[in-house]
Amino acid sequence: MRSVFSAVAQLAAAALALLVAPYYSIRTWAAVVDPDIWWHMRTGDWIMAHHAVPRNAIFSQHIERPWIAYSWLFDVLVSGLQHRFGLAGLPGFLICLQVLISLIFLLAMRHFARNFWWSWIIGSLAIYAFYVNPLRSLLFSLLFFIVELLIIFEAERRKDDKLLFWTAPLFLLWANLHIQFIHGLFILALYLGTRMISQAARNWLPLDSRETSPARLLAIFVAAFVASCIGPNWAYPYKEAFGYAVHAAQYEFVQEMLAMNFRRPEHYVELFLLIAACYVVGCFRSRDLFRPLLLLVTALVAFRSLRDAWFLTVAAAFVLAEAVGQAHLPVTAVDEGRRRTHLRTNLIYALAACATLILSFGMAIRQGMSSPALMTIIDHVYPIRATEFVMDSHLPGPMYNSFNWGGFLIFNLRDQPVSMDPRVNAYGDELATRSVNTVNGIHWQDDPDLARARFVLLERPAPLASALESDPRYQVAYKDQIAVVFVRTQFR
Repeated sequence: MRSVFSAVAQLAAAALALLVAPYYSIRTWAAVVDPDIWWHMRTGDWIMAHHAVPRNAIFSQHIERPWIAYSWLFDVLVSGLQHRFGLAGLPGFLICLQVLISLIFLLAMRHFARNFWWSWIIGSLAIYAFYVNPLRSLLFSLLFFIVELLIIFEAERRKDDKLLFWTAPLFLLWANLHIQFIHGLFILALYLGTRMISQAARNWLPLDSRETSPARLLAIFVAAFVASCIGPNWAYPYKEAFGYAVHAAQYEFVQEMLAMNFRRPEHYVELFLLIAACYVVGCFRSRDLFRPLLLLVTALVAFRSLRDAWFLTVAAAFVLAEAVGQAHLPVTAVDEGRRRTHLRTNLIYALAACATLILSFGMAIRQGMSSPALMTIIDHVYPIRATEFVMDSHLPGPMYNSFNWGGFLIFNLRDQPVSMDPRVNAYGDELATRSVNTVNGIHWQDDPDLARARFVLLERPAPLASALESDPRYQVAYKDQIAVVFVRTQFR
């Protein structure tokens, strides 16, 4: 009876942890209200139609600017889902992907902690801190980073460097799904580099100096790097990553790119995990270089941008789970009883995943996971009726639009290239900043994109909308609760 009660309690706890991310994404319908999903789907349509990956800023009035669809495989995937299942396919896929990520993460925590409840506590806190609501290619970076750390920590536990060669196929897939494979490649280089330093300094520094083959470690990194260049983009994503590093404008006005402000509970959870991980590194891994550097690097990235909170949280959770396993069960003396519970734990998590999927889809269907219901939700966020007016009226372009709605207009107003959209890397700091300033009513008379526009589609509360209403050169052609369309009647 006690054993049955324990299994039921573990099943309920596992399901609760797996339900965190789907619950928030269903509550907010993040899969369809996120501004990026729309241009991703349109890009996927373009790739399938042209059987090529774009090299310039398609769908934009600035088509001459270079742009690389670094998440081309994700774009094709969401485009196919939308064509096959309609809008309902997007939240459905997001639910499945979130449950898969949380499941693999919890199993990794259980594997290294060797204790269900400790691994559940660490895993649940981390999932709460890093859950990602929107359906974005970023989710694949989260998934693959978990797998990468699983490979690294397991290779070290077994003292078998051959396992590290599995990073090559991992990066082959990762590099074609999201640009943050760069982060993962840097972490791999960090691990291999600290191993080489430990080997070189073992005669005069008290570092972890297990036998290392520098040639093998170098071969592992080369294999991962070469694999990341296999695909239609070749090595272009590295150039794109450099562009992200030098363009600072997005860190000023894109909400998710702002630094952590500790206005939300998960920010404190992330800080707690970092402090706890630093503590156990000091207690259990005093002769290790990799773990303190791992925490340092991931903290620098995560505290710079809210979007990258997962980077630190996952790293800290792996360090904590490993420390718990070392404290409770020495690696050299794993008892047979715990080996026999491994299958039971996997079964519990498999049942929990099935239960979570049933609960999540039931909740989503109850709240309206159908194309008509989702269109009603989207209608309160994006200018569906305004775009219908533009199409029905055959308004001639060019169009001027805001940064926030650019991605949706790429998808829903296909005959009109946008003046701006969330692909900041396609526009650069100058154009992006100018567009944001114009919509906010700052020096809007000096914006050449606005000056040559034949009509303007804006959010009603935008300061620019108020300015244009009092400008005799513009006439209101359409207005609803969220959008306003101006037609320019006079040109200088």
